[in-house]
Amino acid sequence: MEATSSDGEHVRATTLVAEPGPLVAMKLQAIMDRGTAKQGTDLLDIIRLTLDRATTGPLLDQLAACDDQIARDISSHVTLWLREHRARSLGWIRASGGPDVTADDIDLAAELLIGSSRRVLTDGS
Repeated sequence: MEATSSDGEHVRATTLVAEPGPLVAMKLQAIMDRGTAKQGTDLLDIIRLTLDRATTGPLLDQLAACDDQIARDISSHVTLWLREHRARSLGWIRASGGPDVTADDIDLAAELLIGSSRRVLTDGS
């Protein structure tokens, strides 16, 4: 990151940031242990990371490459929060600063996340 102070001095800083795949996986798991306000912000982050052009590709690639158990957990949590409790989740998202998020956005995010978490079972032959 680079910034310029009011006197024109350039300042550069480097920091580690979370990758979108692990961040979405963590937020999906954390939703059930949060208060309503935090549930909404976690869900909003998940929708934004999933649908943002800059993060969609890396996110889906990372989920496609994750461990099988993590993929099953992601699929389970997405089904619960973005499909079974879609209306409630949409209300939490809108109350947490996402008034522009629609039910269609939630449906698309769910489809993308579950699709990237799907595993092809083989019989080893």
